Amino acid sequence: MTVRVGLELTVLELDAGGTARAARGLADALLLREDVEVVALRQGGRVRGRVARGLVRELAWLPFGLPARARRAGLDVLHCPGPNVPLRPGRVPLVVTVHDDVSWAHPEWMSRANVLQHRLVLGRTLPRAAAVITPSAFARDTVLARLELDPARVHVVPWGVDARFSPGPEPTDGPREGGFPYLLAVGTLQPRKNLEAALAAFERAVDAGLEHRLVIAGARGWRDTTLVERVQGSRHAGRIRLAGFVADHELVALYRGADALLFPSRHEGFGLPALEAMACGTPVVAARAGALPEVVGDAGVLVGPDDHDAWAGALLELVGDADRRAVLGAAGLRRAAGFTWTACAERTVAAYRAAAAGG
Repeated sequence: MTVRVGLELTVLELDAGGTARAARGLADALLLREDVEVVALRQGGRVRGRVARGLVRELAWLPFGLPARARRAGLDVLHCPGPNVPLRPGRVPLVVTVHDDVSWAHPEWMSRANVLQHRLVLGRTLPRAAAVITPSAFARDTVLARLELDPARVHVVPWGVDARFSPGPEPTDGPREGGFPYLLAVGTLQPRKNLEAALAAFERAVDAGLEHRLVIAGARGWRDTTLVERVQGSRHAGRIRLAGFVADHELVALYRGADALLFPSRHEGFGLPALEAMACGTPVVAARAGALPEVVGDAGVLVGPDDHDAWAGALLELVGDADRRAVLGAAGLRRAAGFTWTACAERTVAAYRAAAAGG
């Protein structure tokens, strides 16, 4: 039986990071299925300006417009793949993807507006949802520990990786950083991503003789001034580039050309950059924190997120051993092959059917 699902896609306009990438990857995979009819739902209107659109979204679209549209569309389920949810589910069974518990566990890493929105709206809606989806077992366990949810309604559905993230030739005109080898860090500039650890480890490694450059790819975020000033004032500032937000085709080239990805994030519900790097055959050094051990497995190097000396040691060992990089690159490829948007869509549809039957 075909499931008619409404996908609330406001997240695509609000988030340039992993949440939006996951919503887009899922939507594309669902559109390829014959047993799903996807109805895209977005905040409409001609309101201009971020603040004005935000007020309309929170006060009109999410609490009233979205449930009404879902009801009129004759949906079997309504899926909100991001944190933008109606306060009350309405008549249509609601499925919500919650990516992590960081707003509850570490509010100091989030903006006050995000913490309030998650706690006052998302936290009240989740217990009423017909199904809740998390991208990892870590996210499921931590969300269940924070909120009173029925465990039977919480489904683990790992994300996939886009096919464009694949091995390929190193760029000849691109990111070899003036002919020098380089290391790559990816993530929005914000406290949770812990990019300071990548910077500190890089500085220590350069002091010990490392000849690489460091590229940090990620949009400006929240409370990022200290990090930017830290980069600009670094004793090795001439060897560090803040690339800002990069489009996917540029990101693929950066992954392929890097000798390693550094991903020291303190708290991830999944960790898409680690998976994308592995899919490109790039060795990964990631934090032993959050869902990253679950995603990386034994296909990468895991280090305590704040042990800067251990990070520097891991970098020096890895860049000095071409055979080790090749082994990790091959292991990463095998590991990444198990994460597909086709599998993500399959498990998501199973959650839709459970929600429709029980909602």
